[in-house]
Amino acid sequence: MMRQTGEQALERMLQPWEGVVANRPSEAIRWADDLFAVADVLDGSSALLRAATDPARSADDRAGIMRSVFDGKVSGEVLDFVTGLARERFPVAVDLSEAIDLAGVETLLMSAQYHSRLDDVEEELYRGARLLAEERTLRRTLEDRGVDASRRRELAERVFGGWTAETVALIGHAVESNVALIPQMRRWVTDAGTRSRHLVAIVTAAQPLEADQERRLTDILSRRYGKPVEIHVGVDPEIVGGLRIVIGADVIDGSLAARINNVKSVFAD
Repeated sequence: MMRQTGEQALERMLQPWEGVVANRPSEAIRWADDLFAVADVLDGSSALLRAATDPARSADDRAGIMRSVFDGKVSGEVLDFVTGLARERFPVAVDLSEAIDLAGVETLLMSAQYHSRLDDVEEELYRGARLLAEERTLRRTLEDRGVDASRRRELAERVFGGWTAETVALIGHAVESNVALIPQMRRWVTDAGTRSRHLVAIVTAAQPLEADQERRLTDILSRRYGKPVEIHVGVDPEIVGGLRIVIGADVIDGSLAARINNVKSVFAD
């Protein structure tokens, strides 16, 4: 996880970057690919990463190193962004590559927002995570490091290819990054909600909720948290009855299965 200094540096750079993307949203997906490519190069070269974050070097020197490596290999806009980021202080070298990778994710979410499809991306990421939870063979194949990453990405693009371009790009990136797909996609659901200025509630029920039940639950949670809440409902018969709700770090487990487990623990004591 990136340290606070890295988070602050990234936040400073993302503010002007948002304006760049807003002016040319049609280029955002290509720029995100460039950012991911830069992060991959840095992750693959500890010497380059150390040089680009060396506190003994001046900010100009660190930026110059990045420019000498990536000039002509990525777009001019991305080159300006990563050289600017190298001017910042990163006490932990790996935080630079993580910051650039996160910038790629944010760029895709910006693209979705400026093309008025951010809500679609949020919903698709949630549905994708649910699908992978149900289709274990597919998930294992996509996460199998023994299979070439490009082949796994091709498979992901065939499975999810009918969805928005940003969703497909995010899932493809997750596959190539060799991360656990379901937690990563759920984090991006929350990130999309944050950009849309609402909280995201992951709701698990024993059976589908009716429309009026979803509306009431949305109203209750919005009042409780004091801001808009978007709910995503999944069905899991194993919780028996009631609801399990996750909002950020908050878990509200009112499922019958949880209550039964609590009773069992009391008797076990």
